[in-house]
Amino acid sequence: MKNVNPTRVLVADDHKLFRIGIISMLENVDDIVVVGEAENGQELIEKYAELKPDVILVDISMPIIDGVEAIKTIKRSDNSIRALILSMYDSDEYVYYTMKSGAKGLISKNVMKGELLHAIRTVSNGSVYFGKSLSKNKFLELESKYREVICEGKISINEDFLNSKDRKILEHISMGMTSQEIADEFEVSKKTIDYYRSRIMQRLGIKSLPELMTYAVKYSLLTKFMDK
Repeated sequence: MKNVNPTRVLVADDHKLFRIGIISMLENVDDIVVVGEAENGQELIEKYAELKPDVILVDISMPIIDGVEAIKTIKRSDNSIRALILSMYDSDEYVYYTMKSGAKGLISKNVMKGELLHAIRTVSNGSVYFGKSLSKNKFLELESKYREVICEGKISINEDFLNSKDRKILEHISMGMTSQEIADEFEVSKKTIDYYRSRIMQRLGIKSLPELMTYAVKYSLLTKFMDK
């Protein structure tokens, strides 16, 4: 017998074949039903308002509006949003970033069906899920980790190509802020912040938004401890 009130899921990713793969994994699962899909952040926002899903599976690097900005836009009108981020990146810094950005979970795009179902159910029930071995105390664990590696001199950040504006923008990115939120803080246009962000990526040889997020968090943590 089908669950009377299955968890309603909206899948957002700009790669159609990946969306199809995720949706196929969720077919014929009694307590989960896919109610829609989106291929960019703007469509995700519109579909969320229309469908009111219980959980959204979101890729961060989507066109028009990225996943984090879409999540925050939705959150302004529905603070109960439960977002589970799908990513090829699962470094500690990336987990830290997604937690600060307001997502309830992070799973690898190479996830097996069993873990995907568990993650969806966990987030749907109001808890967080950042992998089998990650806990709610990840923030403290991560800060402790970097305090140790800094003292041992095992890690460094190359600031040679960054000016003061770049550093301020990196700090804001590390806090899980979107381009629009940073633009509002600096009282400039989103286009201006996007330009600075692209310039930072070029200067540091960073190729993707997830890599930039990871770098920003690492930069923020390292400079924070160096200042102590």
